[in-house]
Amino acid sequence: MAVNHNSHIDEFVVMVPMLTISKRATHFFADKKHFFEGKFYFKLLAKRFQAIPIDRGTGNADKALKIGERYLNKGDNIIIYPEGTRGHSNRLIRGKVGVAKLALWTGRPVIPIAIWGTHILMPKGVHKPTIKKIVRINIGEPMTFEEYKGRADDPRALREVTDQIMVRIGELLGQEYDPEYRG
Repeated sequence: MAVNHNSHIDEFVVMVPMLTISKRATHFFADKKHFFEGKFYFKLLAKRFQAIPIDRGTGNADKALKIGERYLNKGDNIIIYPEGTRGHSNRLIRGKVGVAKLALWTGRPVIPIAIWGTHILMPKGVHKPTIKKIVRINIGEPMTFEEYKGRADDPRALREVTDQIMVRIGELLGQEYDPEYRG
């Protein structure tokens, strides 16, 4: 599942319907500093859902992506945020190619998901959600990338697949995706 990212509660907002619908274990990529070295309750959640630690800002997420690949090959679900960080509710950030690598490595479909409202429920810098706010989730049709088979090492193919996914997330949000916008 490829999801836009606006709050630390996004994974839990997405996880509930995914667990209910699929009945499969569901994992998410989580910032190592925040979920594994931060507050106790984030560590507890990361451990409970076997979150995949990722060192943001290093430019090399392949180690974490390989863990995600193992989960996918086992039949589990993965939640990935192509933006790579919490973005802005009104504009998507240029997607990173990790989602494309996973799709091409495994041949598994990508389900684009758009979330709106978590940025109000629990905005950046806040660690306790506001109650009684509306969150909307739009789940798109699975996307497959057969025409890119065997091109998981091709930077152009990775960018094209990522941009296709981000365009679809933008459509689900009612936003236009600009692949050059970096926040």
